[in-house]
Amino acid sequence: MEELVTDPRFPPQLIHLLIDNYSIPAACFSKPPKVLQLLHVQTTVDHSITGAVTFLTLFSIIIFIEEALYLSKKVRCPVKMKTLIWSSSAPTVVSIFCCVGIWVPRSIMVVEMAIGSYFAACFYLMMLVMVEGFGGTEAVLKALKGTPMVISTGPCCCCCPCCPRILMTKRKLKIMILATFQYAFFKTACVFLGLVLDTEGLYNPSDISAGSVALWINTCLGVSTLFALWGLAVLFRQAKAHLSEQNIVGKFVCFQVLLILTALQPSIFSILADVGQIACSPPFSSRARSQQMNMQILIIETFLMTVLARMYYRKPDGRAAYGPVTPPESKAETGSH
Repeated sequence: MEELVTDPRFPPQLIHLLIDNYSIPAACFSKPPKVLQLLHVQTTVDHSITGAVTFLTLFSIIIFIEEALYLSKKVRCPVKMKTLIWSSSAPTVVSIFCCVGIWVPRSIMVVEMAIGSYFAACFYLMMLVMVEGFGGTEAVLKALKGTPMVISTGPCCCCCPCCPRILMTKRKLKIMILATFQYAFFKTACVFLGLVLDTEGLYNPSDISAGSVALWINTCLGVSTLFALWGLAVLFRQAKAHLSEQNIVGKFVCFQVLLILTALQPSIFSILADVGQIACSPPFSSRARSQQMNMQILIIETFLMTVLARMYYRKPDGRAAYGPVTPPESKAETGSH
């Protein structure tokens, strides 16, 4: 009984009544099993599914390593090369986290937090991909000089078409970059706060009651996310016209799809579990089973996203935008030849 999980929907007395008098399995109200317990209670079908998603994760890692090696050789600018590698790694990293969550069911809350924290950094990386695609902040200002920019874009200002257009300045570009950076920083801080509060039993991501800490943290994160998406959308409107040869549209689509998969899909599975559409299946409760199903499907989806990311990011770039400065002696020698 010490493994029972408190659920705001069911008082402890009701849980004991259902277990003792109505033969409801205790696993339906318990924590997920430990790793060794899971290996003993799973069926052959369960082992086959776990093996299949593990294989897809390993295949995703191989695809990403091949892509990273290609970029390290074909992208001349070292800073841009590193940004592209980190940005394209998002589907593979999410797949690895999900695989850990499947093998270690009790780590799912930490895994979901890690996915959210890593993908928050991808907001900032996506902004850097566009800025470095232009050739740096100065190149952005030069390319967009005198170009009216629409700021009435989603998700913040899509309902305000009357917003005036703006001209790009160094300060406005900094605001857009900071819009994505603040989300990466704020999300990481909230994840740390949630883990600290969880040690005292004060943080439960599934509790969205008016007095829950999770509700207030998620509300603040929602506002931060909207602001970050707005900064990305404003610059992307211009980048898709100037950086079409760098597949910027495909890269941004991969980012958006992965955002939906990592943010919206877990919420859908959680809601289905709460309303009873996903049944308890020992050794998993309905909520734990919904999380397992989400992780399994997410691995398949991120494998496909890894393949797409390889297609859109695998492009040579010989421009030395952020390359090391050539010494004057080298320039003189080059001129003499």
